[in-house]
Amino acid sequence: MPAPMRLSLALLLIILLAGSAGRADGASPPPLAPAELRCHTPFTLPQVKLKDHSLFAFDGWYYLVSISIDLPAPDDRSELQFAYARTQDFCAWEALASPLRHGAPGDADEAYVWAPHVISVGGTYYMYYTGVNHQIAQSIMLATSTNPADPQSWQKQGVILRPDHPGAVYPGPAQWSDCRDPMVLAYGGRYYLYYTGADTSGPIVGVAVADGPAGPWSDLGAAYIPPAAERVPESPYVVDQDGVFYLFYNATGPTDNGARWRWAVSPLGPWQPGARVGVGWAHDFYHDQAGWLVSYLTGNGAAISVDQLRWRRPGPLAMPQVGAQLYAPLVIR
Repeated sequence: MPAPMRLSLALLLIILLAGSAGRADGASPPPLAPAELRCHTPFTLPQVKLKDHSLFAFDGWYYLVSISIDLPAPDDRSELQFAYARTQDFCAWEALASPLRHGAPGDADEAYVWAPHVISVGGTYYMYYTGVNHQIAQSIMLATSTNPADPQSWQKQGVILRPDHPGAVYPGPAQWSDCRDPMVLAYGGRYYLYYTGADTSGPIVGVAVADGPAGPWSDLGAAYIPPAAERVPESPYVVDQDGVFYLFYNATGPTDNGARWRWAVSPLGPWQPGARVGVGWAHDFYHDQAGWLVSYLTGNGAAISVDQLRWRRPGPLAMPQVGAQLYAPLVIR
């Protein structure tokens, strides 16, 4: 049997074993067939462009927090605060006051705030985001709340990560430095913070690890290195489905861009080829006892739609289905 075929069969065997063993943190995987949503009303704001966002739940409500750009704007360099809204049924949205704005002169987020991502641990909500100074130097920052229903409850905790792994290309606060779009996965008693940046290998999705949601974080470097033709990937999100990990991201190549997903049997990769995601961009995910939800941008940021994320199992590898579209993965042979 050729060596590549042996590799493919070995990977599929690992998937089967991982699925039978369950999650390393002891939690049950979400169901494969979530209940139907009552409505699919997209979230919009008049004269506002939306970008990277996060979907989470608190006290019977689902919340969205998103980059907000007031229109008309000459470019995207007006990302001064986050939009904030909530719904109980995805039929109607209630707009709330902004939970977070750019900082004061000299702060790491003095110019812009990008790409919020929210998780809940032990009653505390952690909002990871990208702070940007006037030199477009980017840092991963944190704000926390124990009552996210009150937008004013979010308190900034400062910078938690700047790349420092061997080979990292991060010039620092005096010039453009890539380190943005944070996303945190809890798995196996540890926390994995994914970000996009660059090192001597080129553009990367990097990853740092910590024993707690606030850090301290140890930067491990590249979790995924895109093809040489691509620029820095955007909006990474790693989903753990029954012991198999799915990396969703926006490819930014000059000719072959758009939303993609890949899969692996470890949160650190290596990531096997997957497929395009034909619906939306900047995908974010949330799951509870009802199953998976996926939120994504439509148009040029005109709206954020929320739908179910379903999983299909024609074989040992579950395949994500966003909306009505199904994407079959490729296995290296």
